[in-house]
Amino acid sequence: MRLINYLKRNISISKNSAQQLLKTAIAHEERGETADAIACYHRVIKADASWAVPHYNLGLLYKYQCNWQLSYEHNKTAVKLDTNNQAAIWNLGIAATALQDWKTARKSWSKFGIKVEINDQEPDLVLGAVPIRLNPDTDGEVVWCKRIDPARTVIENIPLAKSAHRFGDMLLNDGAAVGYRKLEDGTDVPVFNELQLLTKSAYKTFSVKAYINTMDDLNKLEELCRNSGVEMEDWSTVRMLCKQCSEGTVHTDHDHELHVNEDNERYIGLAATNHEAVQQALAGWRAVTLCEHSALVLELE
Repeated sequence: MRLINYLKRNISISKNSAQQLLKTAIAHEERGETADAIACYHRVIKADASWAVPHYNLGLLYKYQCNWQLSYEHNKTAVKLDTNNQAAIWNLGIAATALQDWKTARKSWSKFGIKVEINDQEPDLVLGAVPIRLNPDTDGEVVWCKRIDPARTVIENIPLAKSAHRFGDMLLNDGAAVGYRKLEDGTDVPVFNELQLLTKSAYKTFSVKAYINTMDDLNKLEELCRNSGVEMEDWSTVRMLCKQCSEGTVHTDHDHELHVNEDNERYIGLAATNHEAVQQALAGWRAVTLCEHSALVLELE
């Protein structure tokens, strides 16, 4: 009995030590002392190897560093130690997606009720449209994307050139909502942050100032662009949001709109794989509408 009591007492001491170390590790991480935090998390694991929390925290830390192998390993261990840890399961799915371990990713998504076969094939699901915040630590432009699985999206807007993103780029996205946007039917949908650019599209970004007489002229430009394989977006209507609105639910207490010039000058974003297709669309537009435009600018290769 004395041996059993001794073992119980030392297990208790070990767990208390691990809990104190975990608090220290979190404090290091909150102060941006990443190396110290990582070292301290490993000390927590050494003190209590059965605890899922330090593995989950390390997996989360490595996720935001885009260190996918280590994020994968620690989230996988966290899930093994705590099979009900949904956050670890989701982050394991993200890391597996980044590493193209499709079977592990599929297993992760299936645990959230997503109907997906468990195999080694790359998922190509139809999960609807979702807003993604590009470069969340800097400019934070939000664009609408096509969601092809829970951790990957394809940009369907034409991002502003300063974002260094293009129409058609494939992104790795986080799974935690940071703000909301509304669909046309008024439904709120979550905004997810970009984690990493996975695949750069073949599209280039162009811009032009179009001088229109009526909205029909703008509609005609959109039609001609579509016929030429060119994507078009009226950047004059882009809204610049304060941080509070961007990361919450957009409100109308103050003006976010970029005002369109009174002379009907429209700032147009264009996406195409080649310069000639854009020039062809613009030439046809001038001929049909007798409208003019400024010189075409290549914004992003």
